[in-house]
Amino acid sequence: MEKARLLDKGLNELSDLLDEMAKIAEKTVSASIQAYLEGGDIDLQVRQWSDTLINYNNQVGEKAIELIARYQPVANDLRTIRACIEISYNLSRFGRYAYDISTIHKTIGGRGEYGREVVSEMGERTMKMIKASIKAYRTKDARLAEEVSEEDRIIDQLYFKHLRDCVKNPPRDVEQLITDILTVRHLERIADHAVDLASSTLYMIKGQKISKWR
Repeated sequence: MEKARLLDKGLNELSDLLDEMAKIAEKTVSASIQAYLEGGDIDLQVRQWSDTLINYNNQVGEKAIELIARYQPVANDLRTIRACIEISYNLSRFGRYAYDISTIHKTIGGRGEYGREVVSEMGERTMKMIKASIKAYRTKDARLAEEVSEEDRIIDQLYFKHLRDCVKNPPRDVEQLITDILTVRHLERIADHAVDLASSTLYMIKGQKISKWR
């Protein structure tokens, strides 16, 4: 009984770490998108948040290994620990891609009006996916987790349509084109990680993952 209580305490500590990561990840992506659209420079702050997420991810990994080594969890508890490791990784990737978005214009230049509309729409939908995937984890809502992948189809459609538009009607400024394409690519990758996060949540709840090919 004491062993079970200690394991539960450890699982709660993992949950607390993920809650902190979720708060930081959400504001990091939101800030980077807003800064890109409004022409702000926020890369230093985003870098700090991204580094914090990486540190938290390391803590989650270490805590998970400790729980497995000490208490040999089985069934649901082991599944929860595995899901926590995966969720932590995906939250840390939100920070990494947000940082990439925040530095693109400094690295390449060319931030302008071209592609602004699609970046705005993809950014809004990506934030919706992040919020939904985090809420699904916190509330253990399997249906909400499954809905995240449905939104990802729209993100993919927007992404590939925009690439086709870039080929047909590219801007004269090549730097602006590259900056735009990289930004929407990073948003598409963030959306993929939101699906992965939701899939790990579904695995934790039901023991199955979201099929990416359905």
